[in-house]
Amino acid sequence: MKNPFLISLYMFIFSSMLLVNPVYSQTTPSDKIEYLYPANKEKVFDETVDEFYQALREIKYPVHQELYQRYKQKPKQQQRHLDTVLFKEMPDASVNIRKKFLFNEVEGLNYITSDGNILRPYPDIDINYHQTVSPDRQVYFFYSFKDTEKEFRGRYAIYDVETKEMVAGGNTYMPKSPTYKEHLR
Repeated sequence: MKNPFLISLYMFIFSSMLLVNPVYSQTTPSDKIEYLYPANKEKVFDETVDEFYQALREIKYPVHQELYQRYKQKPKQQQRHLDTVLFKEMPDASVNIRKKFLFNEVEGLNYITSDGNILRPYPDIDINYHQTVSPDRQVYFFYSFKDTEKEFRGRYAIYDVETKEMVAGGNTYMPKSPTYKEHLR
């Protein structure tokens, strides 16, 4: 019969080795990333950005008709503004942008505004955040904002050219506080 002390000692040494030296597994990164919206920069789409905007406003595509029906079925207090759900330019905007390009070019269109103290980019779109969209995917980019001394209002939307679905979008309102120099007067 073996000595119980030796068995306990071996078990202690073996278990402490496992705790001290953890085992790491190494995975090889995949060269091919699977995107929900894969690259399509080589495909040719005849529709212009203005034609798409008009179709969006008239709710011509089935994906937008479904979205509109779901919007109408919600109680009034749960409904967001329809102009945000289906993008519409602001009527009194300082700038309206409609562009068709690759998703990785969106980051270059941030507008820098100041609330009197802090500089802020809008829309602060980080393409790394939207990991379901390939950087080489064609998109429609709509951007409308009004920047005055008292406030900044803006809205934007990014639609996939091929599926006509909204990839990203939002709106903002930022009141501006007086600048430091105005307080010195």
